[in-house]
Amino acid sequence: MKEYSTSEFAKAIGVSRSTLLRMEKKGEIKPHSFSENGYKIFTQKQVDEFLGFEKVEPTEKIENEKKSDTQNNQTEKIIEILERENQFLKDQLQEKDNQLKQKDEIIQREQELRLLADKKIILLENQNIIDEESEKNIADIENEKIKKWWKFWN
Repeated sequence: MKEYSTSEFAKAIGVSRSTLLRMEKKGEIKPHSFSENGYKIFTQKQVDEFLGFEKVEPTEKIENEKKSDTQNNQTEKIIEILERENQFLKDQLQEKDNQLKQKDEIIQREQELRLLADKKIILLENQNIIDEESEKNIADIENEKIKKWWKFWN
């Protein structure tokens, strides 16, 4: 099988060397192997495949299609599993959100009750003050009456 260096392969498929390197970087094409001194090696089969002259035996083509179908099925199963997990997590998040809303409502009710209790305490304290003042006023009025009666009879 004929082997190509990077520059030779680029020329054979009709692109510049820099374009080929960009394609490699993107994962669009990979070297077949590397030489002992680390140079990339491409093959005639890769040239043919890239140019659309794929020379694949019918049995090899069937095998490739089976592998592709299996990979698609596995991918679909993985996607299905991920979608279920995603829905589960969304449901959990919604449940936690509802719990937080309930806790916020409880806290708000507690604050309102505390405020009402504080107002009631203030009202009761004011009522006690009013009652004490009323008692003093009543006592003062009675004392005045007694003094008037006393003066009247004396």
